[in-house]
Amino acid sequence: MKFYFLCENKLHLSLLLILQTIRTAGTVGVAILINHLINAVSTAITNKDVSSLIHWGIICVIYAFTLGGIILLTEKTKTATMKGIMMTLRRHILHEILNKSISHHQGKNSAQYMTLLSQNLGTFEEQYLKNSLSIYDSFLSILMAVLLLLWINPMIAAISIGAMSIPSFIPKFFGKKLGVLQSHIMENGAGYNGKVKDILNGMEVIKSYHCETQIENLHCDSAKRLEKSKAQMGNTMAWLYGLTTFSSISVQFLIMSLAGIFAVKGLITIGSIIAITQLTGQVISPAFQLSEKISQLKGSKPIWEQIKKYDPKDIVQKSLPELLNMKESLVLQDLTFSYGDTPVIHHVNLQFDQGKKYVIVGESGSGKSTLLKLLAGYYNNYSGRILLDGKQDKQCDIALIHQNLFLFDDTIRNNITLYEDYSEEAIREACKMASLDKIIESLPEGIDTKVLENGARFSGGEKQRIAVARAILHKKNVLLLDEATSAMDNGTTKLIEDSILSLENVTCIAITHKLTPSSLQKYDEILVMEHGKIVEQGSYEALLSLSSKFSKLYSVAMG
Repeated sequence: MKFYFLCENKLHLSLLLILQTIRTAGTVGVAILINHLINAVSTAITNKDVSSLIHWGIICVIYAFTLGGIILLTEKTKTATMKGIMMTLRRHILHEILNKSISHHQGKNSAQYMTLLSQNLGTFEEQYLKNSLSIYDSFLSILMAVLLLLWINPMIAAISIGAMSIPSFIPKFFGKKLGVLQSHIMENGAGYNGKVKDILNGMEVIKSYHCETQIENLHCDSAKRLEKSKAQMGNTMAWLYGLTTFSSISVQFLIMSLAGIFAVKGLITIGSIIAITQLTGQVISPAFQLSEKISQLKGSKPIWEQIKKYDPKDIVQKSLPELLNMKESLVLQDLTFSYGDTPVIHHVNLQFDQGKKYVIVGESGSGKSTLLKLLAGYYNNYSGRILLDGKQDKQCDIALIHQNLFLFDDTIRNNITLYEDYSEEAIREACKMASLDKIIESLPEGIDTKVLENGARFSGGEKQRIAVARAILHKKNVLLLDEATSAMDNGTTKLIEDSILSLENVTCIAITHKLTPSSLQKYDEILVMEHGKIVEQGSYEALLSLSSKFSKLYSVAMG
């Protein structure tokens, strides 16, 4: 974790440690001023002269004002340091998440990442970062207070050092258990977030099938597991706090009693008693806090281990493949792919030429969508070769438009541009080609209308038009359309197909179940898939003239 502390936040952290050292020294030094002030009061009473009292009173006021300013500056610096560290953590973790492959994310529950970036990082800030600074402050306070106690009375200092160790030993009996309990909280927190995510995403199904009661029960079960693990942590911490508080207060009473005995015997002054009481608090109280903070620090170890996985020095850096435009062809040679032990694509050999338009047809489950995902670079654990312009291990710059597409909870403009700068003319042209222009004109805020979460205010067909406009605007050299117009009416489908198929120097590979003559005749080649294999390929007229798999699919579609 040195990267986050010493590299990007080195200046803030160094300044914070210096200020905190000065602050702690100033706080401990209050005991010396109290000693002098009380003795000045005693002298003033005895000699009927307040000059010394006024002198020390002025010094105390100046000291208090200065210490207050140092504390203010220290807290502001701490805030800036925490902000810098947490921003570095969040930015770097998200960077690593975004740079993982699509296949990696498809095998992960996104609730785990949500829990890490929200709940776990929050706990890490409180229990690890802030506690580390508190532990540093406690050690300084104890060290400085003990040195002053040695100066006032070595015997009381020795007793304080011995007594201080009592509360500091207690957390050792709880450290392992706290780590286990924190792991349970992390696991149950991720499970709860995943359950809530499922419920919110599946609201349409829940309402359609009136299964609200069953879903509430599932939610309660998940919430109970989370709250139970948090309660177990709370109960364990309660025992820890109770034991350390008992030992700390008992030790402080003992030392105050000893100081009283020393004063009766004339070994120390009244002012020294007050100073010793103050300094003892600077030893015992930090020792009590130290035990608490160390326990929390140990309890945060599972989160620390999770975050450590994103430390740059522990990550094998992989350069992202360079995305290249197709200039000549995209060739598949003996391409084979399986989902686990389930074969999906079998020895496919194909060539897609630059600028041509292809359509893939076949029954559901024949491997069409998987083939597009392989072309788009979703998976690299295939056998065979994918050659871009005759070269292997080169990634083609491709846009894949799904039938179940995603929209960000932002404006139409930002969903089309994806936060890049484009001219208004280019955006309007892309919207027109996607038959989105009239929809935008009908909205009060036009293209700056918010789409709401995952495009909730738009129909499926309208969302697909936004996705098509996005691909057109970004001038992708190859477009993969996986039932991209499935939610549109025939008229709109025709308009968008005409727009896409009219794009010059753009290779289009589409999947469709709409086997209409007017649509199929627009493509240069039809590919027929069955059981993960290309069983037929050719033009619409050529395939239809044969007694082929395509002609059977076409006959069924046409009724």
